Amino acid sequence: MSADPPHSSHPLEAHFREAVGSLRWDAAKSDTSAQLPASAAVREGSGLSLQRCLELFDAQITSRLCDLAAQWMHQRGRGYYTIGSSGHEGNAAVAAALRVDDPALLHYRSGAFYITRAAQLPGQDPVRDILYGVAAATQEPIAGGRHKVFGHPDLAVIPSTSTIGSHLPRAVGVAFAIERARKLGHRTPWPEDAVAVCSIGDASMNHSTVTGALNTTLHTVHQGLGLPLVIVCEDNGYGISVPSPPGWVGAAVGNRPGLTYFRADGGDLAEVFEVASRAVKQARMRRRPVLLHVEAVRFLGHAGSDAEASYRSAKAISADYARDPLVRTAAMLVASGRHSPTELLDRYARTREHIWSVADKAMASPTISSRAEVISALAPRHSRQTASRALEAASPSRRSTPFGDRLPESQGPLTLAQTIRASLTDALALDPAALVFGQDVAVKGGVYGVTGGLQRSFGPARVFDTLLDE
Repeated sequence: MSADPPHSSHPLEAHFREAVGSLRWDAAKSDTSAQLPASAAVREGSGLSLQRCLELFDAQITSRLCDLAAQWMHQRGRGYYTIGSSGHEGNAAVAAALRVDDPALLHYRSGAFYITRAAQLPGQDPVRDILYGVAAATQEPIAGGRHKVFGHPDLAVIPSTSTIGSHLPRAVGVAFAIERARKLGHRTPWPEDAVAVCSIGDASMNHSTVTGALNTTLHTVHQGLGLPLVIVCEDNGYGISVPSPPGWVGAAVGNRPGLTYFRADGGDLAEVFEVASRAVKQARMRRRPVLLHVEAVRFLGHAGSDAEASYRSAKAISADYARDPLVRTAAMLVASGRHSPTELLDRYARTREHIWSVADKAMASPTISSRAEVISALAPRHSRQTASRALEAASPSRRSTPFGDRLPESQGPLTLAQTIRASLTDALALDPAALVFGQDVAVKGGVYGVTGGLQRSFGPARVFDTLLDE
């Protein structure tokens, strides 16, 4: 295999080169703009600096080229994942508005977000992460070649399969955990003022998983509880081949009590950065949820196997090229007078060469070849550790508070319900960070009294009811 990029390119690439190459370049203005500091605004009134805009442009082109490389790998029989982020590259600005220690659960079109976050921590290689995942290579650091997801412990990106918004309930839980741990004085992997972020697609807004998670979010804040959560809905107008009704996302969530709604044009990088910064600031300061609605465009279909021409006209597909966020960012940089079209196209060409060299290495890397390799990391067995941990108990003084002088081991035969209650009591006594929560578990202790008395012994912050969501 040759690491040289193929000479032929996708029509989307050809459009990018032609559109950027035809941008008007004012040489006289460039002489004046060259004197501006890199910290100057990319355009008047913007909070996005020239330097940061250029960095985010690099993340955008890197994400786009990773998508194209994934399709190239697939054509050669060594690429197994072709759902890409093309058209959604405005989410680079969302990542820029957050901190690297804000826990993130990402939609599968979050390539530019992931690349931007990785750039905030020295030593990361997001291109390798992405393309080795596409190749199902065992050296891929996120899932070891088992599935292509965005995730990295050092970047606070929690790996998750994001189909139909299935990760949003988990993000709600992360946000709740941040606040509850702060209230109880316990540490989490994230700072006390962190916000959780979760990105989903517009079609997922209709799934019961998402509607249930949104209801839980609103139910929580209605009670006055903190929930520092940023939900990003990236709206490209399609769910596979089914168009979303225009305006549906805003109509569905734009006026929900307890959820502040923000909207941004996903093709305008400066606008996304400004709106996302306001949304994140509000979630961080008020400890309340926000929803950021980013209107995007989808390129390359739903996935590599999606014959988009079977349900959209060629005219409609090509018309979307005018909304290309990469071209619009390039136009903003050129309009600043600081960067010429030729310079930006050179950056694109150099990035393309690098990405194809990584793709070539990824295709040459070994993949999982046996059942044992597949399951080895899924459910590691540590029977000795489990047995040892099961014998641990809190000190006698801490056990005496909930049990008094009636320790379960001295009570003779116990029913199953009594055994479960005693086990939960010991777990709560041993670990001050342990919680028991669910439907009907608090005051009453459940239909069969299994959790009876736990809230009285350990308090409502550690033993509490949740909404009834069966």
